[in-house]
Formats: sequence, structure tokens, C-alpha cells
Amino acid sequence: MRATAVLLVACALGACAADWRAKVPPKYLEVAEIHHAACGNCHTRVEPGQRTRAHLEKALAKHHDRVKMTDAQWRLLVDYLSETP
Repeated sequence: MRATAVLLVACALGACAADWRAKVPPKYLEVAEIHHAACGNCHTRVEPGQRTRAHLEKALAKHHDRVKMTDAQWRLLVDYLSETP
């Protein structure tokens, strides 16, 4: 019972929030951080593996000029979101 209470408190304090990073391949960590922090502020955030590459390329194109990311970061973001977990 005590262990469950400690776990709940740890999650409430943000320890569980970092858990998603452990599942991200190192090459995607930078864009995953951007995705996690920014995407979803205006709409429901799409998680990796939920959309096809073609769908993502079309949907993200409208954000390309507005969001300050390099072309390499955009390619990595599409790769990251296209991959199945």
C-alpha cells in the first residue's frame, strides 16, 4: 500500500512525465521534445504510428512556415511520427 502511495505521489510530481522519453530512439529525442512540448497546444497531438507518412507530410506542410524548425528537423519529425512504436 505504501509503495502505491509513493508511486502516485511521484507521478503527481512529474516523475512519470519523463517516462515517454525512455521510449524515444536517441536520434529522434530533439524533435520528440519539440513535438511533446508544442504540438497539442492548438489541437490533439498525433502520437507516433497514428498516421501515414503521406498524411503527415501533407498535414505538417501547413505548419512549416510558421514553426521555426530546420528542414532536417522537419524530416526527423515526419520520420519519428511515421514510425510505429
